[in-house]
Amino acid sequence: MAKKTRPKKRPTASKAPGTTKRKSVAKRKRTPAKKKKAPQKKKALRKMATSAAAAARAAETRRKKQLKAVELYERAMVALQRRELRVAATRFQKLISEFPEERELHERSRRYLEICERHKVPAPTPETLEERVYAATLALNAGSEQEALQHLEAALVEAPDSEQVQYMLAVAWAAAGDGSTAVTHLSRAIELNPDNRFLARYEASFEALHDQEAVRQVLADPPGHSTS
Repeated sequence: MAKKTRPKKRPTASKAPGTTKRKSVAKRKRTPAKKKKAPQKKKALRKMATSAAAAARAAETRRKKQLKAVELYERAMVALQRRELRVAATRFQKLISEFPEERELHERSRRYLEICERHKVPAPTPETLEERVYAATLALNAGSEQEALQHLEAALVEAPDSEQVQYMLAVAWAAAGDGSTAVTHLSRAIELNPDNRFLARYEASFEALHDQEAVRQVLADPPGHSTS
């Protein structure tokens, strides 16, 4: 008796299309998620780069300020070693007021300030024109613009047409941040002695004023001037 063979089951057509459809749907669902991650990652990287650049700039600013504090401290120590106690005290005080973050230098400066106060002898009051100009020069070197101006204003009363006093007043007012008053005295100093124009071009106190039109006019050579 012959065996009956069972017919092979044919795969239903509904499975294959259904499976393909589910895969395509899954792919469509995953694709938008991948696209969203890329912009977020780029944004995070840009933020990190910006933060790193800002930190680097802040560190460089901090380093430059620290160098200025150390330089001022060294200048104060030089004055102290020369027994220029008034100049040294002024520099130590300036360091404490302008560089509050330098705690270690603050402690040292305060100790040396006590030494200066104990041994400081009152400076004699300048009486002559030369003494006033010299006292003003020392005060400017110590960073005390107001004291320098006091000496120079007294000298100006005594000698209003002194080109040296006028020039020093220009320097002092420029250091004090009053550019317009500085230009007034500088113009007068050049009128009294045209050679002051050349000196003023290389004066460090006037560098911040070079972008002002009034200063450029004062420092410019007069019409008809020949350098040959």
